Amino acid sequence: MGLGERTMNKHNADKQSGIGHAYRSVGAYLALGIQLVATILLCVFAGHWADGKFDSAPVLTLIGGLLGIAAGFYHFFRAVLKMDGKSKEDA
Repeated sequence: MGLGERTMNKHNADKQSGIGHAYRSVGAYLALGIQLVATILLCVFAGHWADGKFDSAPVLTLIGGLLGIAAGFYHFFRAVLKMDGKSKEDA
């Protein structure tokens, strides 16, 4: 392996580790978005199911949606503030 090949391999390894670091640093935030949407949808579907069970459409679907939004955003902001505190400690 020549000097040029070693330099190219080192450059590629550095580039890949930089991309991996970037994905690791934003991965938690991406997961938060998925959790937010999943919480809202779960509550809407639970409300829709309850509406079918108790014949009260669309009241419980709307209540489930509002509860899902409230719970999802509460968890979202709590987790972001916790991650922000950890990132300040690391700096």
